[in-house]
Amino acid sequence: MEVKLAKAPIAWSNDDLPQLGGDTPLETCLSEIRQAGYVGTEMGGKFPTDKVELKKVLRDFNLELAGAWFSGSLLTDSVEDELLRLEKFIDDKLYVGCNVIVYCECSNTIQAKQEMRLSTKPVLSEDEMKIYALNYNKLFDFAKQKGAILSYHHHMGTIIQSPDEIDMFLKYTHDEVGLAFDTGHVYFGGGNPLEEIKKHKNRISHVHFKDVREDEKEEAILKDKSFIDAVLAGVYTVPGDGVIDFAPIVAVLKEINYKGWIVVEAEQDPKVANPLEYATKAYSYITKII
Repeated sequence: MEVKLAKAPIAWSNDDLPQLGGDTPLETCLSEIRQAGYVGTEMGGKFPTDKVELKKVLRDFNLELAGAWFSGSLLTDSVEDELLRLEKFIDDKLYVGCNVIVYCECSNTIQAKQEMRLSTKPVLSEDEMKIYALNYNKLFDFAKQKGAILSYHHHMGTIIQSPDEIDMFLKYTHDEVGLAFDTGHVYFGGGNPLEEIKKHKNRISHVHFKDVREDEKEEAILKDKSFIDAVLAGVYTVPGDGVIDFAPIVAVLKEINYKGWIVVEAEQDPKVANPLEYATKAYSYITKII
């Protein structure tokens, strides 16, 4: 196994919830990511969109770009239109040395809509999922030809949230298509992260480590909260601070000789959970396991 550790900037500044760290400068985020020991970061809303400026910022803080989120609209746009959007995005990220594109279908997601309860998430029939997956294959192949990895991110509030939905999606995509496997979203979505990574161990192309607070998860499900309200209540935290045991998950990554990034994530209120403190705690916990 050859892994590098990165930290997602969402702990400092949440793009979906400007009230969570909206006034925190990008420089603070990046300097503290480096201070905590990480060598990489994922993209955030405060990063420069110009590729030359982005490369300079990363170089200034001695960080690599581990992955870049792409909000997909394959359900509503044609494959051709989606490929046009993807092409420039991929080219810009390859320019700064990032070859992992984290793709998530966001055309009908409820993840950023505080008025929408968890039970109202979009659901596809198997026939609809088959069409979606076959179209996604075309995006994946296009990215591969350009030298990038399109890694699908299952996510709360989206069409691919539960273990059954992950299974159905992978059933109709070809074998090379991989997941941006996220422990926190798997657990919140009703799955066991260890069992899921074992089941799909040959389809892991990128990894997000985040932990879950059980009481907050149960309350969110019982009260049918929105995803946003669950986050505000503290459903997510960093590895080692919740209920997920990451040691056996790392063991599976070692078994498959995973080569790539492990990105630590935790959507939390930075005024409640100091980002540097929690980032440092997570770094210590993960490096000890590895």
